Amino acid sequence: MAYIRKHRDKWQSIIRVQGHPHLAKSFTSRTDAKRWALETELKIRREDAGVAKIHFPKFEDVARKYIEEISILKKCYRDERYTILALLREAWSSYPINKIRPATINKWKDNLAKSVSGSTVNRRLDVISTMFTTFKKEWGYPVENPVLAVRRPKKAQPRDRRFTEDELNLLIRGNHTTPELRSIINIALETGMRLSEILRIDARMIEGNTLKIPIAKTKPRVIPLTKEALTEINNADLPFRLTKYALDKKFRKLCKKYNIKDAHFHDLRHQALTNFMKDKGLNVPETMMIAGHSDPRMLLRIYNNLEAQHVANKLNK
Repeated sequence: MAYIRKHRDKWQSIIRVQGHPHLAKSFTSRTDAKRWALETELKIRREDAGVAKIHFPKFEDVARKYIEEISILKKCYRDERYTILALLREAWSSYPINKIRPATINKWKDNLAKSVSGSTVNRRLDVISTMFTTFKKEWGYPVENPVLAVRRPKKAQPRDRRFTEDELNLLIRGNHTTPELRSIINIALETGMRLSEILRIDARMIEGNTLKIPIAKTKPRVIPLTKEALTEINNADLPFRLTKYALDKKFRKLCKKYNIKDAHFHDLRHQALTNFMKDKGLNVPETMMIAGHSDPRMLLRIYNNLEAQHVANKLNK
C-alpha cells in the first residue's frame, strides 16, 4: 500500500508492496506525491498480475536472430559471427536481455583481458554494444545498453614492426615459401594493400597502371601501381584461392620456419607505406590515397618518425 507523510518540509510518498523493496520519494507538493504513489503502485501491481509484463527473450536467441538478419548483411560478417558465437558460450548468454547488467559485462571483460589485447576486448565490446542498440531501436525491446556503463580497456600501442632485409629475403626467396605466397607477399610490399583486398584482386580490376579496389574497409578506391606491382599482379594466378584466415595461418607458419619472431601479415602493409614515404618520397595525402586511410594520424606517426631520423642524420653530418 502507499501512504503520504510530512518529512523535513516536504511530502514523502512511501510504497510498500509485499515481495518488492520499499520505495520512497519526496515532493514539495502533496498532490504530486499522491499522484506518484498511485501511479507507481498501480504499475507494480499490473506487472505482478502479468498485465503489463514484457517478455524479454534470452540473449542467445536474439543473438542468433541478429546473425541471420543483421550481421549477414555486413562486410565484417565472418568476424562478427565468430565473436557472437564465442559470446554464446558464456553463462550469461542464457539470461534474458534485460537481466544482462553492466556488472555482467564488466566481469566478462576482465576475464577476457587476461588472454587478449585491449584492442581485441574493445572490438568485442563494440559488437555487444551494436547488438543492444539493435535490440532497442530496431526490435523494440526497452533495454539499456550495458556496454555504455563499462570502462573500456586502454588500447595497445600501435605496432611498429619493420622487417629487416634478411627477413624479407627469407620470406620472398626462401625454400619454404610457395609461389602463391611469394606472389602475395610481393604484392603486399609493392601496393600496401590489406590482406583481404589482395585476395580479391582480379585481372579486370587493372586499368593501365592503376588498380580499382571496389570492396575495401572504408570505401572503394583506385590506387596507382609501381612497375613491380603491375608485373607481379599480371604474372599471378588470379584470383587467389585462399581465405584470409588460411593465408594468415600460412604466413605465421612460414615465419616460424624462418625463425622470424613477432611478425604479422599486416606488418607488410606498414612496411610498404613506410617505404612509399621513405624511399619514394610520397607525402601523407599521397600515401593516404594508396592506403585508403580516412584518418591521417597513423601515417603522420610514420612520417614524424622518418622526419626525426632525417633531422638526426643532418645533425650528425
